[in-house]
Amino acid sequence: MRKKQEIRNGHILLILSVILVTVLGGSYREISKYYKNMVYVSLFNAIYYLLCRRHLVWEFIPIGLNWNFIKLVHTVIVTPLLVLIFLSKMPNTLLKQFIYFISWIIGSSTVEYLIHKKRLISYSHGWNAFWSGLLFIKMFLLSHLFTKRPILTLFLSLCSTVFFIFKFNVPLKISHISRYFQPLVDLYYHTILEDFFTRKKSL
Repeated sequence: MRKKQEIRNGHILLILSVILVTVLGGSYREISKYYKNMVYVSLFNAIYYLLCRRHLVWEFIPIGLNWNFIKLVHTVIVTPLLVLIFLSKMPNTLLKQFIYFISWIIGSSTVEYLIHKKRLISYSHGWNAFWSGLLFIKMFLLSHLFTKRPILTLFLSLCSTVFFIFKFNVPLKISHISRYFQPLVDLYYHTILEDFFTRKKSL
């Protein structure tokens, strides 16, 4: 029971910390400038849950909380706010940007390592801290690139998504397109008119 409370409190602390940093640091003032970047990150986070819903390589452990609630909060609030904080404090010079970028990668990877140790997040299907670090590189780099080159960013995101699908053997169930025409087929074969002629023929 105590362990469940610790995990629940850990999730709540993580969520509130990101929100507080956003507010106290003044990053929320930049939402109008970076909302497209936030939507972009949120969209691909949602795509992960959609494509990997039966093969999650990492997932939050929602003991004491609703799992769908945790997914929603991280997809719609936590991850976009992280990107907002990152972009709103971006330095101007290239060298400072590089140092800033590296510090965010190290910091984010360290935080995830700690919450993994606290059992707030779990890895499976070959995922580990190394892949999480690469994911942070991708997220911060592409969220920054999205500001100036949105089309290129979307293309690179799709390419990386395909790579991860094959790398971690994500099973994709693609329904046959004919199922979309099934209602029309039923309508054709099961109408009052068809029943009328069938009944007349049997007489």
